[in-house]
Amino acid sequence: MSEHVIFIHGDLLTKERVDAVWNSRRIEHIPKNRLQYVVFLPGLFHYKMACADVLWHTYIQPKEGREDENSLYRHVGILQPDETGKMVSKPGFQRVHDVIHHDIWASMLDCWHLEAQGWNHDWSTLEKFSASEPSWKDIVDMSYSIINNKPPTQRDKRFENQTLRNRDELLYIDLCQAMNAGDVGHVEASFLPWIYMFKGTGKHKYALQMRRFLTNLQFNYPESLSDIIQMNLLCNPTGKAFAFRAVDWLVERNNLYTKVIFHGAGPNGTLEHIIKESPLIEVYRNCHVTMENAFHLQHHTIRHAPHSVTKMIRKLTALIEEKHSHVRKDCRGALQSVPDQIAAGISLAQEEKMDMPVSEEDTGSFELEVDDFFD
Repeated sequence: MSEHVIFIHGDLLTKERVDAVWNSRRIEHIPKNRLQYVVFLPGLFHYKMACADVLWHTYIQPKEGREDENSLYRHVGILQPDETGKMVSKPGFQRVHDVIHHDIWASMLDCWHLEAQGWNHDWSTLEKFSASEPSWKDIVDMSYSIINNKPPTQRDKRFENQTLRNRDELLYIDLCQAMNAGDVGHVEASFLPWIYMFKGTGKHKYALQMRRFLTNLQFNYPESLSDIIQMNLLCNPTGKAFAFRAVDWLVERNNLYTKVIFHGAGPNGTLEHIIKESPLIEVYRNCHVTMENAFHLQHHTIRHAPHSVTKMIRKLTALIEEKHSHVRKDCRGALQSVPDQIAAGISLAQEEKMDMPVSEEDTGSFELEVDDFFD
């Protein structure tokens, strides 16, 4: 038994239950009886949900910042005008995920527009810049130039808020891209900044558990065990490129089909029926897909058809350009100075408060919804 381990993927509640079992078996003399072969792996899907929740708590939830003309809440009014009320109460993971992606797309388009104009006055639009067929070296040089854009001599709060939001949204986009591509090393490298951001926004349990997992993975576990863990953090159910998913996402998806979609109705909606039908879930789903394909009903039954966001992105880019969000101006104010959550988390870590007792209120994140499993 000492040569084998069992991986358990889950959220913080699962981790707490595993810890409770370990504590209850602590007095046992045999490693097997102490369940030392059980290794808990944090579910990366729940980890990504917590990251999106951090951005929501930082940029949308605070009331004092919603009225700022360059706030993310104002951008939500363009990206999802019918759901501004939901975005400040219970937005759900998928809404916040989409808003982050669309907002950073518009911001990056504005950054590249300004950078292209600075390099060549003939590149007055991104279309003209693209038509000039710039070399890869030019793209790389311009990227470094955008990153090294120095702040004004005196404070420009609007510029500071915008660049800080760009940084945090890019960190989230980077995590999503790494997870979809199956780049486990890249995902592991993302843990540290998000640990600080968890701490800065009061998600102490996420900060503590992710820090412990990262420490075990890099220093405490044997190298062979760390390699096995890295190879099992993500899976690829379809075998297609750029289609890696977190293991806990797959578990939650199977729960969705078992307990919601094919659970039975009326008298059949019982626990015994769910257990009996659970081995046939994939068969039911394949029949469903076959019927969709036979009647050319793709994306009209379970999965929603993707909607075009081109007009929204163009409208948001025009607003960002109008407000000169990426143009440095001295002494420009804002209704709220967005806190740098990474700096706040580092400050708390330096004060040696990373292991402080945490409340029971910081485990929360977005509630799972059906749309979360069809992206």
